[in-house]
Amino acid sequence: MSNKNKTDWKLKLMLSILIGMISVIVLLFGITYGYFVKKLSANNERIVNMSFKETEKNLKEMIENSELELNHLINNPLMWEFSEYNFSDVLKKSINTKNVIHEFDEILSKNSDYYGVAALCGDERTVVSTSEKKSRSGQTYITEELKQMMKECKHTYPYAVWVSSEDLRIPDHSPLQMIINRPVLLGMKAMEENDTVEKDSYLIIAIDENEVQKSYEPVVYNHSKAVLTDRENKIISATDKKMIGTGFNPDDASQNIEYQLSYMGWKLVNMIPKESYLKDAHDLRNFGLVIIVLASIGVLIVAIIWSKKYSTPIEWLMIQMEQVRNGQLNIEKPAAKGWPELDRLNDEFYYTIDKLKKYIEKLKVVEQEKAKEELLALQYQINPHFLYNSLNSIRWMAMMTNNTKVADSLVVLTKIIMPIMKDPSFTWKLSEELEFIENYMVMMQLRYGDTMDYQLDCSKGLYHEMFPRFILQPVIENCFVHGSSPDNILHIHVSVRKTEMFYICVFNRGASMSKERVDKVNQMLGNSQNSIENIGLSNISKRLRLLYGYSDVWIESDVEGVRVNIRF
Repeated sequence: MSNKNKTDWKLKLMLSILIGMISVIVLLFGITYGYFVKKLSANNERIVNMSFKETEKNLKEMIENSELELNHLINNPLMWEFSEYNFSDVLKKSINTKNVIHEFDEILSKNSDYYGVAALCGDERTVVSTSEKKSRSGQTYITEELKQMMKECKHTYPYAVWVSSEDLRIPDHSPLQMIINRPVLLGMKAMEENDTVEKDSYLIIAIDENEVQKSYEPVVYNHSKAVLTDRENKIISATDKKMIGTGFNPDDASQNIEYQLSYMGWKLVNMIPKESYLKDAHDLRNFGLVIIVLASIGVLIVAIIWSKKYSTPIEWLMIQMEQVRNGQLNIEKPAAKGWPELDRLNDEFYYTIDKLKKYIEKLKVVEQEKAKEELLALQYQINPHFLYNSLNSIRWMAMMTNNTKVADSLVVLTKIIMPIMKDPSFTWKLSEELEFIENYMVMMQLRYGDTMDYQLDCSKGLYHEMFPRFILQPVIENCFVHGSSPDNILHIHVSVRKTEMFYICVFNRGASMSKERVDKVNQMLGNSQNSIENIGLSNISKRLRLLYGYSDVWIESDVEGVRVNIRF
């Protein structure tokens, strides 16, 4: 693995951790910030709407009181006298005008909401009085806007018509100029004296815009601006006087909270600058940015540590896997360099490869032993017919000289030698092993005569089982070499059993071995050590392990005799 690939791999891991953590932090902060801003906006809207509801109630009460005053004036005989204009002389006319003004002043003195009261006839006669104790009468030029308002009064009778002073264009010499020289709301009601606009008379009451503003002024906070708009979306009252008479246009830099009034199509709007009420949100945002920077540094440090703890053992594992792939099984045992779980993974891989290496070495030994066995088998096959013919020739010569004992011995010897010479395989049937032992015991019988006792205990159901060749003969031969008994008779008992494994016991009755000798032999067999003194048992144990992968050979000695146990 090149250094560049190692660097790229670690860098990608660290960047993925860093980007992932920062993305989560930014996402959570963005959700929190958005939720906070939304809650601030909702809270503003809730507070403003509560105030606007109270404003709606106050405005409605103000307008209803104004309309009530107009109704009282319509029922006042002075207004009808002024409207009919049937005066016999100038003095009566002057007295009527004076009385009308006095009536207007009484209304203005009772209610500070009003700025002025006026009476207007279709023939342009006008009487005006204001809260500033100024009054005036005279002719008024009826402009198109004023005439349109008078027509609407006739159409909507008995209700009053309300407009802003900004909607009327009154000449400077007109008495009505006295009540529209400042922002006011004008309420006009027809007396319904005649059918035509020009012949009828109208009563006008002006509500001071400052008084209107006071009704919704409490809603203003955080440097906001509140306005009252008419049905044409034109501002007729505002906390900022410069806005009166202009059209209302929502400003993106402000939170525009609109409240539709239940009468006349008017609307209240509070424009709260976002910069003012979002100051806390901006502080939170700036604080969050600092936290993100600090968190990013912390995440970077954690990512570096975590990456090292994670990537180092993985990198080590990849290096070892590459070595194994290239056939290098002598890998180094890893040291603890990262998370315990990953270090354990490295350990498990190391131990697995170590077992594989030992298994391969064992296979090599088995192959070498197998080659030796095959070579030995080839040596055993050197002209077996020559040996067989030679033994037959010796037997024929013994019979010619009437030496039957020698001839019989040669027959038995031939039966023993021929299986060894003609078949180099490692296993045969148990029946063949037992037949070989029987021939061997016959040969020993010719030598020892009646001083030998041999017994076999084996179920015939096992005769067809495959069995390793020449396993029993070395053990029985040891009985002849080392065995003895008080009655000078060699007692040999062979037992063969099988459940899941073969179990063989060769019992030499009457023989004995010291405990030290038994322990030494068993230790040698357990450690798979070779011993010249016990070459037979060593060879048996080694051969069984090579054939079956497992064998257990041990000796027992007690007062009855010596037992050699074999299990495989």
